Amino acid sequence: MIRRLSIGLVAILATAAFCGENDEPDIAMVPSSFTDLTAEIDLALDDDPEWIIAGSSRLLRQLEDGAAADLLITADAETMDRAIADGLVDSTLGVVARNRLVFAVAPDNPGGIAAVEDLGNADLFLGICAPEVPCGRLAATAVDALSVDVAADTEEPNVRALALKIARGELDGGLIYATDALAFSLDTVDDERLASFVTDYVAASVHGGTTGIPAFLRSDDGRALLESRGFIVP
Repeated sequence: MIRRLSIGLVAILATAAFCGENDEPDIAMVPSSFTDLTAEIDLALDDDPEWIIAGSSRLLRQLEDGAAADLLITADAETMDRAIADGLVDSTLGVVARNRLVFAVAPDNPGGIAAVEDLGNADLFLGICAPEVPCGRLAATAVDALSVDVAADTEEPNVRALALKIARGELDGGLIYATDALAFSLDTVDDERLASFVTDYVAASVHGGTTGIPAFLRSDDGRALLESRGFIVP
């Protein structure tokens, strides 16, 4: 069975409680699955930080190369653990959101995908994220647990790139996050076995930077925004 993830409307109310002096970062580094959140966070906080959006592993490489930032959010705890071990962040600010894995299919489902087991169909054009990025690690964990041998034709550097290829019909399907399936209005395989494969989005301050973004995301308005984009709130 295939189901459609639909976007619900949410009213995001700006409030001065999150906009104190020096509360917002000048530079916020966030994973690609946060792409559709940044403009609404700007509006809610009445602020305009510089957003650096990329795969979590690429964000770490930028910090290693000396990139300036005040806030880092990674799409899994493992990547944040690496940032801590390498001294790239000062302190963690906890989990701000969660995401889950889905098997998304191209518009009109040309491959006739109906079950998770179709990931092993070599006649289909399928994609996963590269193993060094969070969505790739989560996909590897899922297929191993489900005993599925994925016949992947491509490994993409971040989940947004993979979702775009599925949306364009360049692939019959692939394992992506629920938020990206929602962003591109992609149908997904209705299989509850995938629901247990969830990743944590962890925030941390960088170089002593302070930010109101994690506090906003934990507020009622922030949680409503996250849920409207398909995230799971902590």
